[in-house]
Amino acid sequence: MSNFIIRKANQKDASLLPQVYNKYLGKATMDTTPRQSDFFHKMINKLEEREIMLVAENSVEIIGYGILKKYSWKMGYHHTGEISIFLNNKFTGQGIGYNVMQRLIEQAKKWKYHHLVSRIMAVNKGSIAFHEKFGYKMVGIQKQAGKVGNQWHDIAIMQLIIN
Repeated sequence: MSNFIIRKANQKDASLLPQVYNKYLGKATMDTTPRQSDFFHKMINKLEEREIMLVAENSVEIIGYGILKKYSWKMGYHHTGEISIFLNNKFTGQGIGYNVMQRLIEQAKKWKYHHLVSRIMAVNKGSIAFHEKFGYKMVGIQKQAGKVGNQWHDIAIMQLIIN
């Protein structure tokens, strides 16, 4: 395992996050638009109460990031959050994503979330297996929920009940 730290994201990170995220366009996210630093500046600025972005970094670069955000603005969903994690491919399998997920789940518990959701492209078996390690359960597949190029994609909906 490489040496790394996990910390709260800040505006200085916004210029480095596209290097991680853009490699997943159309592969692990339904987003197909390459994102620049301004997108991540806005994302960090828009984080609300009970939302956080964490970055994992080593002495050279940002390795990846994870975000815990509210599932919906509707009060009935107050105890439901959504987690997404993106990790530089060359660092997968080293426990970094695992540690980011652990920290996000711990934070969700502190903020009294009860239900966590992750939406994953159904072909991404590695991400599904990763979520299962934390107790996430598959609750359904949205058939042909998104389209990248000429290819329709199914989306796996996974949930974790934590409190």
